[in-house]
Amino acid sequence: MKANNKILLGMALLLATTLAFVACNDDDDNNTGNTVTAKESFLATTNKNLVNETILPIYTALMNSNAELVDVIGEMETQADVNEACNLWKQARQYWEQSEAFLFGAASDYCIDPHTDTWPFDRAAFDNYISRRYPDLADDEDAQAIVGEAIATGQSLTGFHAVEYLLFREGRPRNIADITPAEVWFCQTAAEDLYLNSIMLVSSWGGEVSDEQQEMLDDAEFESSINYGDNMINAGKAGSTFPTITAGSVQIIEGCQNIVDEVAHSKIGHPYTGEDINYIESPHAYNSIQDFYDNILSCQFTLYGGKDKTSYTATSIMAYAMANTPKEAAAAKAALEDALKNVHSMKRPFVLYYTDESAGEAIRSLEAFDEALGALKEALDD
Repeated sequence: MKANNKILLGMALLLATTLAFVACNDDDDNNTGNTVTAKESFLATTNKNLVNETILPIYTALMNSNAELVDVIGEMETQADVNEACNLWKQARQYWEQSEAFLFGAASDYCIDPHTDTWPFDRAAFDNYISRRYPDLADDEDAQAIVGEAIATGQSLTGFHAVEYLLFREGRPRNIADITPAEVWFCQTAAEDLYLNSIMLVSSWGGEVSDEQQEMLDDAEFESSINYGDNMINAGKAGSTFPTITAGSVQIIEGCQNIVDEVAHSKIGHPYTGEDINYIESPHAYNSIQDFYDNILSCQFTLYGGKDKTSYTATSIMAYAMANTPKEAAAAKAALEDALKNVHSMKRPFVLYYTDESAGEAIRSLEAFDEALGALKEALDD
């Protein structure tokens, strides 16, 4: 009964907003003077909800998962510990991939994306690094300082895929007997760096961090030059980098387009076409297709509102579009569902079947989704 009441309330809100928008002749969204159109009012709520109901919850979940991962790796002594660490890596990985529709902001400005998620992981360099240069890394403080700095500032030997390589082999948790003390130290240090970067994301978007987490930021001498959450929420106001409210909403759709294009033409496309068969994400955990799927879920959450929504909320971009540009909205919704279906149906694991025609089908559906998003953006910005 409560669910039905919520649906009725949402429909009433949506109808009222739509009627107000239709009745308003000034929909230029120029935010001049003190006049705010019905369109602007609706999208201002959408932008605010994106920050509070999607971006911050996902980044906070990522931060908490990374904290758990650090703890488990730090106490890793049994095969059960390795198995748990692998599960936590997949959990943290999922939250990260579900954030990639909003890589704009702190993740890009502070190079957190390339630092924590560059692939392919340079296995040969890593093996040489550990076996020849620092074989006693677990006990050598001077070596730890050197390697720790490399982990904190580099790209190809750190991040999610360093931890992945040290924990997984051919889709399974590694045998605890095969993991050296030096590798455990490297794995934990890389996981700690992931944790620190996720704290940076939460803090930069105006989320809450603990005193201990703030101390980590202070030790790293990190302070965001902008509150990205307030910047989005205050789009169209003085001080925001978004000149209009609609510009903030357009950025949301462009963020979706960017990750859809990357999944289609880089993550899947490079190996599938033979352009770069080594360009395979999460190959050791056999997690590639799950990564792709979560990237498109990131678009769904961003367009629908919330962090795990399968239907759009009454104050989402999709709700606004359905009421005001129904043709473009319906096309984008259908293309999203088709893209999710085809990505999920790809033959697994991708690292073994990257030339399978199911990958080509997924690419085509992603290209159609990108095109539909482009039409939706134009309609919104009209």
